[in-house]
Parts: sequence; C-alpha cells; structure tokens
Amino acid sequence: MEHLRVKGKTAVNMLAGLVVSCLATTAILLVLAFVMLKLQPETGVVETAILVTYALACFLGGWYCGRKMERRKFLWGLLLGVLYFLLLFLISGMGDRAVQSGLLQSLTALIICAGGGMLGGMVSR
Repeated sequence: MEHLRVKGKTAVNMLAGLVVSCLATTAILLVLAFVMLKLQPETGVVETAILVTYALACFLGGWYCGRKMERRKFLWGLLLGVLYFLLLFLISGMGDRAVQSGLLQSLTALIICAGGGMLGGMVSR
C-alpha cells in the first residue's frame, strides 16, 4: 500500500511540475509578445527567445520536481523536460503546421527542454 502512495505522490509532483512549467511559459511568452510588438526583432532573434523560454520553463519545472523528490533529482528533472517537450509537440500538432517544423528543430527543442529540466533538478535542494 505504501508503494502505491509513493507512486501517486510522484505522479502528482510531476503534474504540478508541468503546471509550473506551463505557467512560466505563459508569463515569459506574454513578455516576449510585448517586446516583439515594441521592437519588431528579426525572426532569428524570436526563435532564439522561444528556445530560451523553453529552457527557463523546464528549468523551473525541474527545480520544482527536484525539490519535491528525495532522490535522483536530475532524472526527475530530465523526465519533466521530456514530458514538457511531448506536451509542446502534441499541442503544435493540433495546428496547421503539424510536422512542418522539421526534425532538426524538434530535436533541438527536445535537447533544450530535457537539459533545462535536468539542470533545474540538479540545482534543487
């Protein structure tokens, strides 16, 4: 019975970490949209800012999960980053540009999300 309680707590912590990541993404993208409106940066700058947004959001979610988990915090952060990427991939698949973004860009986003989550889990205490 104790084993099931631990698994349920882990799932709740991962879900809460994803919520933290999504809230961070929303806040950062709102600021980014305002900056884009005022400065009208080039496309490359915007794409880089979006990748930085993914990294920061996964870092915060990984940090949250790392704070809640007792052991192997970097693995929980890594898992959170991968889950966050899968969530982004599913949401972007609902749009018109289903798989047009390309394999290299998706792989880059996966590595950034996983790395950001893992780093967040590693620095949590």
